[in-house]
Amino acid sequence: MDIQHTLEKFIAPTSATALAALASIVDGHMVEVQSTAEIRDFVDVDLAARVVATLHTLLAEADEYTARERALLAGAVRYFVENADIDADLASPTGFEDDAAILNAVCDFLGRPDLAVQIE
Repeated sequence: MDIQHTLEKFIAPTSATALAALASIVDGHMVEVQSTAEIRDFVDVDLAARVVATLHTLLAEADEYTARERALLAGAVRYFVENADIDADLASPTGFEDDAAILNAVCDFLGRPDLAVQIE
């Protein structure tokens, strides 16, 4: 997967304040994931939860990032909350693997490979 090409339409200039505010959007998507998992038992709630945890950690550090880093992190958030991405989040057992791969690439770019999400 070409991460930069995939994220291209999701990347936009984002202030540190706006970036931190994206945490509520992440939480809203997680609620949707959990609700959907009640009727579709194949939805990988555990992987989604690990992505959410990493996103929250990174979003809490919003003030530490450059404009380019904030834009990429915002792109990763927007990609995560988009259900109809490369592998539909709520319609496939592997729906969050692409989200985790995108996030892991952003973690590397931010110098935080320690936060990479394990994809099993």
